[in-house]
Amino acid sequence: MKKKTKNTIQTKSTDTKPTKKQIEKFKKQGEYPRKTKNWLRYRQQEPEKFSEFRIKKISLTKMLVVGKLKKSGKWDVQSIMKKKK
Repeated sequence: MKKKTKNTIQTKSTDTKPTKKQIEKFKKQGEYPRKTKNWLRYRQQEPEKFSEFRIKKISLTKMLVVGKLKKSGKWDVQSIMKKKK
């Protein structure tokens, strides 16, 4: 369930959890997690489903990549970013 407020998007963690099948697919693609210099990115949905993206800071160590779904126009979580230790 999502609640959209001014300049923020709030989601429950159950809305964004990928299925085991999706996780296996993302791992085969090398995208679970995708490692960058400072971040681990855990894909929740395929980026092809989205038309635009935004990054929402949750804390100093966590961020969400949210995107606008092409089909519905609603905003949803595309990936979760966790800072490397």
